[in-house]
Amino acid sequence: MTIPSQLYSLQFSPIVWALAATAILAIITVATVWWPRFISISRRVKADDASPLPSDPQAYPSVSVIVYNQGDSQNLHTLLPQILGQDYPAPMEVIVVNDMGSDDTATIVAQLEMQYSNLYMTFTPERSRSLSRRKLSITLGIKAARYDVVALTCSNCRIESPLWLRSMAAHLADPRKEIVIGYARPWGNDQPDTDSRRRRRAFDDLSDTARWLSAAIHHRPYMASGYNLAYRRSIFFEHKGFSRTLNLNYGDDDIFINEIATRANTAVELSHNARVRHDEARPALIHDTMRSRRDFTARYLPRGSYRATALASWAWWIAFGASAGAAIVALPSLIAAAAMLVVAVSFCLIHQILYRRCARALTMRPLFFTVPWLSLTRPLRTWRHNILGRRQRRSNYTQII
Repeated sequence: MTIPSQLYSLQFSPIVWALAATAILAIITVATVWWPRFISISRRVKADDASPLPSDPQAYPSVSVIVYNQGDSQNLHTLLPQILGQDYPAPMEVIVVNDMGSDDTATIVAQLEMQYSNLYMTFTPERSRSLSRRKLSITLGIKAARYDVVALTCSNCRIESPLWLRSMAAHLADPRKEIVIGYARPWGNDQPDTDSRRRRRAFDDLSDTARWLSAAIHHRPYMASGYNLAYRRSIFFEHKGFSRTLNLNYGDDDIFINEIATRANTAVELSHNARVRHDEARPALIHDTMRSRRDFTARYLPRGSYRATALASWAWWIAFGASAGAAIVALPSLIAAAAMLVVAVSFCLIHQILYRRCARALTMRPLFFTVPWLSLTRPLRTWRHNILGRRQRRSNYTQII
């Protein structure tokens, strides 16, 4: 049987070439923005895991660990012994800042104080209504700290290694370093959450984390995770704490870090020993809330990284739309369709592999087959969160304004 020559003709119109070039350019945009981020995080995790911790006790500074507690007193039973039992050779204290916690919090801390002499608790005044309670709590904890290095975490976290404090604080033995950015992985266990929603959350969490974490790895830090962060009290007071954002409820781990972090004074620690896990009883709700808050505070941060990732997200639509357009316009020839299919499949496969490696490195859910679809629909989810954020805009402000 003779195959019609039109099916394998290479005579394409300029429109076909233009659409094919647009698709390839969009694919290059995605690859340029995301692939280096995934690769840098995977490599950094491997390098940090391979780096031995100093054996000399003099290499570790004295540390005050500040635990912010907002109504999650039950987890303190687990968290506080994990912190107080750290294998840390230098002086260390733990300060629980109780913000609107239950009566059980004081009882739990009092019981543990009988066993640990370096455990303390302070309270956030209940009448403080015109200030960010979280920022006020952190400020009170830092003022109560007796040591210059403070490590910050929250009561809904779990410390996954007895070497957590060593791994984070070792960087601050260098007097040039003033901030250590760590990693905290989300962990949710609510049963009503569907599998598809878990996948969307996991994808968005990794995408957001890869954006700011890779920037910090490349010496352009602009935010961190308040679940796992350390810095010096001196830099906190030199910048007058959170005084520049007193009208905002949030921003203690992004706007403030953007103000104080530089290429030279910030270290990143991604080893498994330095991991913190934050548990959420209602992860779907918390995920939406945190994304709305981050979207709001993002206006106070450098826009370059956000614009690049937004462009890469929309580039998925451009890439597939232009590829389909080139294949359709080139009909009846199937050469263009076959060529664009090979390019698209190769691109998606590489993207999936790099994404999965990064997810495994950060002990997140290692998605694979759903990555292209979730990448394609991410702009729609971002648009939805922007709408929700605008409806809740007033909640981002204190009563100062």
